[in-house]
Amino acid sequence: MALFTNNIKISDFQLQSIEPSYSNKSWTGAQIRRSTGIQYYQLTFNIQFNQADRQEVLNFIAQYSQGKPFSTDLGYYSQYTGKHFATVYSTATINKGGSVIPCTSNMLEVGTLVTFQNSTKIHRIIANTGTSITVFPALRQNVQAGEVIRYQGITGTFIIDIDCDLNLPSKNIMNLNIKATEAL
Repeated sequence: MALFTNNIKISDFQLQSIEPSYSNKSWTGAQIRRSTGIQYYQLTFNIQFNQADRQEVLNFIAQYSQGKPFSTDLGYYSQYTGKHFATVYSTATINKGGSVIPCTSNMLEVGTLVTFQNSTKIHRIIANTGTSITVFPALRQNVQAGEVIRYQGITGTFIIDIDCDLNLPSKNIMNLNIKATEAL
């Protein structure tokens, strides 16, 4: 889903996974690493446009600067480049908090980003047995039996960060840096 028309050029798109964790050493010297289980994505991108096209950007700012979520594709992060081509479905209902999803036979690679048909949360595959996938972070919503697991052309829902400077310069060619955090 395109965020802007072709008049607005998007560049320097960055998607960053935020995974708070901590570590310490035990009395034996073993490293102990713990994850808080919380994970979300942040994105930043620059837009460049001519002064004549500023109304489209002003419209975007007016709609989304007060905390309303917007959906966007993830650039090349949305494009699956692996070997699997068939639709993947969950074969059982999994409650929120679970991370192993039984699914139809698949060859989705570890590291692939996925979303579920009834959720916008972006997950990463961390294990695959061919008939089930393990995702990180754990599910925040139930996954129903027969629900489609999207791995191609995924989108995310984001909220513009409060510290994002949305002031437009007065120039013929304008630049604006957008920072947003995944809407959870």
